Amino acid sequence: MLHYRAALPLISLLIMGATSPFENTVRLDSQVAMHLNARIGDAGGARAPIDKKLRLKRCPSPVQFSDTNNNAVLVSCPELGWRIFVPVRRGQAQISDQKASSQEYIVFRNQPLTLVVRRPSFSISYGVVAQKNGKVGDFIPVRSSRKSKLLMARVSETGEVELVQ
Repeated sequence: MLHYRAALPLISLLIMGATSPFENTVRLDSQVAMHLNARIGDAGGARAPIDKKLRLKRCPSPVQFSDTNNNAVLVSCPELGWRIFVPVRRGQAQISDQKASSQEYIVFRNQPLTLVVRRPSFSISYGVVAQKNGKVGDFIPVRSSRKSKLLMARVSETGEVELVQ
């Protein structure tokens, strides 16, 4: 009889369907894979699974997905205000297109650009101006204003440069 009393609260929780107040990151990973039509780690898919330690409040409506600039997918819940960027692994076709276009200038002097600093867990971007022409893979000087310090950044694609350290 004592065993039944101890099991009763556990059974009632299972019957009530106790769910976590947080989003299931494994489910989000599968939804991202369906959105991209590629599995995690494959070309065109997410680079890595979403961190399981993230505690995103469960969205009352379906989570929204939108593509950014080929580098990430934005996963968001507009009702609660949270959003995360899931990095995307580029496909072979995109890489070969970049190699073909690397023979011509894609960034020109005085052109406004986006400078991106990428790290494994985050990325930061802000506006800069090119100080020289550049091809894909070239290092060019950029600055955010006339009085700011020159930074050397690598041209990664049209309108974007990366700060590499």
